[in-house]
Amino acid sequence: MAKKKSGRVKRIVRAVLGAILGAAALAALYLGLIIAQPAQEDADADTVQPSLTASPALTANEESDLRDLVAAFPVPVMSFVSGSGMTFVSGESADFSWSGGIGRMVTLYWQTESGDPLILRSVYPAAALEILSQADYHFSAQAGPTLFGLTSVRMENDETVRLHAQTDTGLYIVIAPSSLSGRLSRIAQSIQLFTVSED
Repeated sequence: MAKKKSGRVKRIVRAVLGAILGAAALAALYLGLIIAQPAQEDADADTVQPSLTASPALTANEESDLRDLVAAFPVPVMSFVSGSGMTFVSGESADFSWSGGIGRMVTLYWQTESGDPLILRSVYPAAALEILSQADYHFSAQAGPTLFGLTSVRMENDETVRLHAQTDTGLYIVIAPSSLSGRLSRIAQSIQLFTVSED
């Protein structure tokens, strides 16, 4: 009888602890998202980015096709600078639904010199932070490296490391395998924001 009671108490304690840990992880995620957002002074309706009208998806199979993806994106696109040593694999631009309407995401797939995969995502609008909660990442004990002048937020799961940074106009996400964890600062130095001039 005492054993049954002790087992039931242990199960209840485990369930309560699990619920507390889950709530703490969720609170930490939201706190990180709030901290990652740049301060906005006197934000008004003019600073809200408009929802997009739906458009067909685009793909790029050659690095020379990137111009079309960048030109069709409403804000700068994150990519590697020329001479970075990274190899372009493919890219795509597609719309997505979020609570504010229709957004757009450009996803570029790259490889390091040794064949390790890297994913660069540029998201419009900057407020579409829901994108970040769609995977099982947790905050890292290490600070994120600088991405095009902004301090990034570093998160991890069992297989990958994810960095994200937010400008006034876009949300930018880098995903790399955990094996590249020690090289992320150097990799981040080769990443910039690109636009296509209308000339």
